Amino acid sequence: MDILQRFIAYAGEFEKTLADDDWTRVKPFFADDAVYEVKAAPFGCKLSGPEAICAGIKKSLDGFDRKFDRRDIEVIGQPEVEGDEVRIAWSIDYHKEGLAPYTLRGRSLARYRDGKIAYLADSYDPDVDANFAAWQRDNGLELDPSYI
Repeated sequence: MDILQRFIAYAGEFEKTLADDDWTRVKPFFADDAVYEVKAAPFGCKLSGPEAICAGIKKSLDGFDRKFDRRDIEVIGQPEVEGDEVRIAWSIDYHKEGLAPYTLRGRSLARYRDGKIAYLADSYDPDVDANFAAWQRDNGLELDPSYI
């Protein structure tokens, strides 16, 4: 299985975990010393090790994603594979009945070592802070996307 297929498998298992909170299916995708970095001004962080990574992602999902009724993910363009790295641009539309949709855009980079994710980074568009604050103000819904 090449690294793009591995990343797609990880993403599929991640979506199942979003639905049922079973993190045992996600942890094996990460190397023991894996690092997850979130590059965003209001909630950026760096987490080390599968336990911390999964706990941080769960906190963010609980405070943000799971507050919506659904989310629609779109991969933008073609994923790029170079050496041991996969890069994917994406857009997520979040929906909650009675509220305007919220769109989040960013990019993910996954670096593999020995078939596992050694480094994962999510980078968000530079205007995410202002757009998110405006959306919350306009819709009256306070959310916490932080990981720590």
